Amino acid sequence: MSKKELLANTIDTINGYGLVRRVNRWSGLVVLNYHRIGEHGGSPFDWGLWSASLEDFEQQVRYLSLNFDIVSERDLPDIFTRKSGRFVMITFDDGYRDNYELAYPILRAYNVPAQFFLATGFLDNPRVPWWDEIAWMVRSSRKSQLPANRWTNSAIDYVDADRTKVIEHLLKIFKSLDAAVNVQLMNELADLTGSGRCPHDAAHEMWMTWDMVREMSQHMGIGGHTVNHNILGKLTPPEQEFEIRHCKERIETELGKPISTFSFPVGHQSTFDEQTRDYLRRYGFRYAFSFYGGYAKLNHADPLDIPRDAVESYIRFPEFQATVTLPQLYT
Repeated sequence: MSKKELLANTIDTINGYGLVRRVNRWSGLVVLNYHRIGEHGGSPFDWGLWSASLEDFEQQVRYLSLNFDIVSERDLPDIFTRKSGRFVMITFDDGYRDNYELAYPILRAYNVPAQFFLATGFLDNPRVPWWDEIAWMVRSSRKSQLPANRWTNSAIDYVDADRTKVIEHLLKIFKSLDAAVNVQLMNELADLTGSGRCPHDAAHEMWMTWDMVREMSQHMGIGGHTVNHNILGKLTPPEQEFEIRHCKERIETELGKPISTFSFPVGHQSTFDEQTRDYLRRYGFRYAFSFYGGYAKLNHADPLDIPRDAVESYIRFPEFQATVTLPQLYT
């Protein structure tokens, strides 16, 4: 058990989070990020995308609703002018259908707002995204190892039954490559694993529909997440402009109203640059969210790089409490 886990469990054991909230003097905005809700149930896709079970998500939302000011995109202009305050925001990336079927009813039940960032191409042309396809190819392979290749150099044995470690390694390689090279990687992995490319019908009911998005937009915030979930910092300027401009136009056409928030795919500091920021400003985005941990300090916040912290399925409830109660230590 790490020191942070031990501290979180100790505070929980003595029922000390109420006291910590009263005496802890941090000020800022903690933004939590989710992807999928539910159980992976042995899915062939990327298990790392399931952020919380249905039961855990409800427990987390209930806790936040009772103990924190949960803000929406409409509150951002106000809170970023304040000198102090402690706020929490809930966000979701990509547009998976379980966001609508599982997360949305819980959020409505507790009257809690959240922000949903959509990769519009997945809704318009449902397909399995690259991270899920890599997992699918590895888990569908009948081979006992990934053969030696130019991406990993040596062969890699599937030593763990679910092959998660190999999948995580390949995802890390994918994220490090330029977009044009990624196409080569995917095609070669299809041959190396012997699985071929994942069929499009595997994405049946994977993504929300625009009707679902329109319903949610009456109560929740909707933002952009590019068209094809490409890593913007790896694209040429015209490619970046396409992903940002057409994502915004597509959502606004479907909703009949403007959007002003965006989240960067993958979201590490190397995944966006000044060119990205210029295009965001040009097309009317006021706020953009990264994904490398930390929280926004109100009087030093960068509106086009608002940090977010991942909620992961392996995080126990005391650690979740610590994340929002002691963000200076846990985000």
